[in-house]
Amino acid sequence: MMHAKFVRSSVLALIAFVALSCSESPTDPLSRPAAPAIANDGLLSGLTGTIGDILSSVVKIIPFASDPNGINVRAVQWGQNHVNQVRTVSAVIGPEGGLLVIPGSDFSIFFPVGALSAPTPIAIVSDASGYVSYDMQPHGLNFAKPVIVKQRLRNTAVYGTPQAWNVFGAYFPNDLLDLTGILKALEIERTTIFSGPTGRAEAETWQLNHFSRYMLTSG
Repeated sequence: MMHAKFVRSSVLALIAFVALSCSESPTDPLSRPAAPAIANDGLLSGLTGTIGDILSSVVKIIPFASDPNGINVRAVQWGQNHVNQVRTVSAVIGPEGGLLVIPGSDFSIFFPVGALSAPTPIAIVSDASGYVSYDMQPHGLNFAKPVIVKQRLRNTAVYGTPQAWNVFGAYFPNDLLDLTGILKALEIERTTIFSGPTGRAEAETWQLNHFSRYMLTSG
């Protein structure tokens, strides 16, 4: 009986914490005050959107590569069912780490404990270009431990095609006005591709050591 009362009390306390922690995102994504470690389009999301649900089905790993002269890649587009619009998530992430989620872009980013040495305003912008492209702010921010992006593929143009096994995260130092044709990436991030029950490439993770512009690309 005492155990049941304790569990009920703990659940009520958690609900109260969530209710007090949620707030609307400000106009400037980097001006947001300290926020819970788990955010969803700027709001507390509970424990959904984690990367753990796919970590048991690794199929392919694309290793890290860099070239100061640029690596030829092509940006991957969203599929026909995806709504192209700007989506932003922001929070202050500290040394304890945290998770930010953009459900409308099938995107999440996990900051492990110790990746940041001090509370830092973080903002991720999913743009309306029609490509799987993200502006990660502040630019130039370096991490003591890699942060992990999870990108689901179900709403991308490559989903269900052989090409889905050969797409990866790529780093660009500047914003690009035209994402068509051949692009020059400075880095290909270490990318792990996961399959689902159907055998399709369902999702992938990228290991990032710093912030700037990142895109889902193919060689």
